[in-house]
Formats: sequence, structure tokens, C-alpha cells
Amino acid sequence: MPIPRPPTHDAPMPRLAFQKDLPAALTRADNLPSLPAVALEVLRLCQDDNATVTDLANCISRDPSLAAKLLKLANSSLFGFGKEITTLPRATMVLGMKTVKLMSLSFSLLGTMPRRGTQGGFDFSVFWKRSLIDAVAARSLGKLVKSPAGDEAFLCGLLGHFGKLVLARVMPAEYGEVLSEVGPWPTLVQEEQRLGFHSRDVCATLLESWELPRQIFVPVGYTGRSGELPADVEPALRELVQLMEIAELVERVLCDEDKGTPLARLHELAQEHHELSSTEVDAFLVGLESGINETAELLAVQLPPGTSHEAIIEQARLQIVNVSLGTALDLRQEKRRSEELESKNRELADRARTDALTSLPNRAAFDEFLAAHVAQRVRGEVPGSLGLLMIDVDRFKRFNDTHGHQAGDQVLRALGTVLRRHTRKGDLAARYGGEEFALIAPFTTPAGLKSLAERLRRAIEQEVLEFDGQRLMVTASFGGASISTFTSENEAAALVKLADHYLYRAKESGRNRCELVAKASLLGS
Repeated sequence: MPIPRPPTHDAPMPRLAFQKDLPAALTRADNLPSLPAVALEVLRLCQDDNATVTDLANCISRDPSLAAKLLKLANSSLFGFGKEITTLPRATMVLGMKTVKLMSLSFSLLGTMPRRGTQGGFDFSVFWKRSLIDAVAARSLGKLVKSPAGDEAFLCGLLGHFGKLVLARVMPAEYGEVLSEVGPWPTLVQEEQRLGFHSRDVCATLLESWELPRQIFVPVGYTGRSGELPADVEPALRELVQLMEIAELVERVLCDEDKGTPLARLHELAQEHHELSSTEVDAFLVGLESGINETAELLAVQLPPGTSHEAIIEQARLQIVNVSLGTALDLRQEKRRSEELESKNRELADRARTDALTSLPNRAAFDEFLAAHVAQRVRGEVPGSLGLLMIDVDRFKRFNDTHGHQAGDQVLRALGTVLRRHTRKGDLAARYGGEEFALIAPFTTPAGLKSLAERLRRAIEQEVLEFDGQRLMVTASFGGASISTFTSENEAAALVKLADHYLYRAKESGRNRCELVAKASLLGS
């Protein structure tokens, strides 16, 4: 069925990130799936304030396969009501209209999709495995953190990769080239680089054209690029996107060859968004196994044979350790070949990269670290936003003029100590020059960057600093920028300029404050 453009209004609506000009092959394709009749009727009833649970049960009963799936669902561990439910009206009443609506849509939309085999290099069994993991992980996480959006999360997870299937079916030649070039499961960045759009753009546009709820097509369209969400988006939608991004990390841990990187990121996001410890996250991953297998059976999907989740987590942990061990082993081998030369080289390198006064990395180390992380994002190797804070001591000249340059040096050393104490693993704090410092946060959300800046600002403000028997009151101003997409390695300098601009705004607005901006890209900065 054709994909219609979003409706026009008297005043133009802001364009969502996934609303792109898709190729004509997609917009006119006749072989895209159509929403089944029973699913359309379920959707209509759930939007009718006068519809009853009995009306809903009668509608579903016209599709025996769908009715059987909902009965199984009501008795599954995903819902776990305890007492066996044997009738459809009872199942409909217990599950509730929202759950029945969303689950009926889930089962109906994917009911006719192939369960196994390949098409132009696209593997349907891989598609189903990843989709089921996303769906079960998203709903289970919602249940764990007591989110009311668990059912929406299940449907978003189940449909999130639907765009890949559509591309394989509608554009087999073009998408087949992508598959042959980068592998059987391209990342969104790889798709965008080669097609000018990616599979979640296609999926969200299609779901919107089917008039599915906004709570479904918006999270599907923004998973993987939460930094591009409009600032005024509803909190419930933002929460759903966060659930989906964590669920996608679960999928990568369980499916990708590199498991250590997504597991480390999963631990970080789960702690940041939901205050879950690494132990709780690992237990959650192990607990998903039965739910995924149960849901696969419910949808008549034959999952490929795999390793237990407990073994996968252990494998991911070993990969994280092996990276560290491999680096250490390389250093030891080099040391054995020429220990004395290595020692001298290391000492010289440390001196060249370390600021003598504050013991922080210096400007050269900062430039190298920032350039490396921008380059990784340009190549599509690392997802998520790259954050930068520029930090300037307020009224620094006054310390030198009033107490002498030794007092100024002590202020800079104290600031360096605060930054070292509060800098997180993976971040880099450096002395940028003079009384200005910088902090690069490669793996944090815009909200996380703002929280980090405020923590640092308060820590500096509360630092006790005495000089010649007098207490020096030290504060600092912060300017920051968080960017989710980079197109050129030259944009490292533009990121610094943007963060510096907001530092200037913080000082102009009264000092001892943080001014930050989050952008999808640096275009137009």
C-alpha cells in the first residue's frame, strides 16, 4: 500500500526526524503489508469511548488464530495472573483494552510475515530473533521499573526492525547491495550512509500511515537517535524511547559478535535512567531467556539455536576483560623488547601530554582524544551523543591581582583536583589553557551531560581553598554541547566553538552557572 505523506495543516507542523523524502519505490509500492481487517476493527473499537470489553472480545473471536494467541498471552509469564484463564471474554477483561489493542496489533501485523528463510540476503530468522528480544526486553524492563508504557514498549520492540524487512521486500537490489557490503544486519548509520535514510525511517513512516497511535510510531522512529527528540516532546514518549534504546542494547549483547561494548553501555544507561546496578542488569538479562522462548512459541517462531543468556553475559564480560588484558599484554611485550627505551619513551610521552601545574591531560591530549571520538562517530563505529564541557574559573584575574600568582596557581591546582575526583571512567578532563578547562564525555546523554556539569559546578563551589590564612571563594562557569551526529572529522573544532559560545553565555548571565545545548548535528551551528 502507498505510504501517504503526513496530513497538512494551516500552520506547518515541525518535521519529525524520521519524516524524510523516501524513494518512489517505497511510496508507490503495492506489495507493502496492509493492516488486517480485524486489526483495523480492534483499533477502531479502542478509539470508541462507547465500546465495551465484550465488543472487543466479539471482534477478536472472528480471527481464531488471534484469539488463541491472546488466550496464551493471558496465561503466559509475561503477565502471570496466576489463575488459568480459559475464555476470550475473561482474557480480554483481565488484560484490559489497552493491552488487548496493542497485542492484537502486534500479532496481526506480523502474522503473515515469513518465519524463516532468506530473501536477497535478508535472513528472516535473524529478524525474528532480534525483534522478539527487543519486544520482551522492552516490556520486561518497563515492568521492572514500573513504567505504565510496558505494552507500548512491547509493540515498539516487535515492530522496530520492520523497516529492514520492508526494504528487503520493496528494494531488494539496493538493500541487497547494503547487505552484501556491510553484513546481514546493517546498523542504522550504515543504512543512512548508503541509502540516505534508514530502516527506522521507513518503519515509523509506514506505522504513521496506518494511523497507529503516536505512542508507537514516534518511539520507533527515534530509537537510536534520542538526542534528536524535540525538546517539548511528551515525557511519556521520551520514557518509551529510553526503554527502547536500552532494549536495543540488550539485543546487541545477545546477538552481536562484540558483546562487551553494548554490555558496558547497557550498564551505564540502566544506571543513568533507572538506577539499576550492573548486578541487577545482568540478572535481568538472564531472566529474559524464558520470556523470549515463550513469546517465540506464542508467535510460532522457530528461533535459531543459541547459547544460554548466562553464558552470553559471561562471554561479554570476558570480552571487556580481554580488551584490557590484550592492551596490557602488548605493553609487556614491548617492554620486554626494550624495557629501558619504553620507560624513557613513556616518561617523555606523559610529560608531553600532561599539564605540569594541574597534572591533568594538556591541550594536545585533549585535541587527540576529541579528534578520535569524532572520527569514530563519522565512521559509524560508536552510537550516541558526544558531549563537551568548557569550564572557566570566574574572575580569575582577581586572584592574581589580590593575592599574587601563587594564589592563582593554587586555584588552578584545586580545580584540577576536583575534576580528577569527579571525572567518570571513559571521560577526559583536561587543562585547555590559562584558567580554562575542558571535559569530553563520549558516552552520555544530553541530560547526563547537564547533570555532570551541575555536579562539577557545585563541587568547585564547595571546595575549601585557603591561601595565606584566607579562604578563597572559587566558582566556575560551564558551557556545553551534546551532538549526536557528525559528518566530518573537521567538526571537532566546531564542537569546541559551540561549547565555548555557551560558556560565554554562562559568564554573561552572571557566572557560576551552566549553559548547555543539545543538537542532532553541527549543521547551522
